[in-house]
Amino acid sequence: MKLAYTAVIPTKDRPERARAAVEGLMKQTRHPQRIVVVDASEPPFELTDDVRDAARDAGVELVVVQAPPSTAGQRNRGVERAETPIVLLLDDDVSLQPDYVDVLLGRWERAGIEAFGAIVGTPEVVPPQGRLARALRRMLMLHYQAPHGEATTFRRSRKLRLVARPRHDVAVPACGAGYGLFRTDLMRRHPFDERFPGYAPGEDLEMSSRLAADAPILQMPSVRYLHEWDPRERESPVRWHQRGRRETYFRLLHLDASPLSRAAFGLSLIAETAVAAAASLRERDRGHVVGFVRGALETLRERD
Repeated sequence: MKLAYTAVIPTKDRPERARAAVEGLMKQTRHPQRIVVVDASEPPFELTDDVRDAARDAGVELVVVQAPPSTAGQRNRGVERAETPIVLLLDDDVSLQPDYVDVLLGRWERAGIEAFGAIVGTPEVVPPQGRLARALRRMLMLHYQAPHGEATTFRRSRKLRLVARPRHDVAVPACGAGYGLFRTDLMRRHPFDERFPGYAPGEDLEMSSRLAADAPILQMPSVRYLHEWDPRERESPVRWHQRGRRETYFRLLHLDASPLSRAAFGLSLIAETAVAAAASLRERDRGHVVGFVRGALETLRERD
């Protein structure tokens, strides 16, 4: 049985990227039944007539809905509009190889709808990580790229040991939400946590880890996506505060109570403070380290 899917694209103030994301879906060898652009832009995002005509000619329903700026809320609103068993969550800065959806759905169809909770591909570009940086990040309980291994795993600190390109199809405990196919019923059972407005790092790992408890998440190295993010955007003082406040919150939700895990979590916060301080020195802006510490303390006080 062929599985139909709905594509959900959250966006804010990036009309060119949102339009490119829609056009990219029209180039997939298997089209979505519906594309839902969940827009938080000011002024509102509008699709051009040629894009709408192309969607109509392909038999794809194209919907643009407005929502407050929240990656979690926008994704949830899009899932609410899905009438298909599968949802593709696509960030507006992610592009997919032309047969990406076709290959993933084909794997799902062969196994049966109940076999998986989600299926994701593999990044086309993996940011390099030197041996010394990897060793330090491993020692300090931060995210690090494992040069060998079967699959990505959570560390005691709830950071990740990342195997970006596994050798074969593997089950992973969580995944990013900007390039994956998810079962619609499980997305509704495990919606994104809408506690924070705007961008909330860690919300996708938190949601997908809950979903993975109900059905496996499969990563397939044979298909690729490209995430065209700007590294300087992620290093901004605002992002450091978001990381301290929001990612800390999401990690704490699933941190086990053992002394080793608590120690690993504490060490990771100290290490991230040092990384933020280095960014402040490099950029001559104390906002990086002040923002991270302030955000982490807000979450820690809230949890006390």
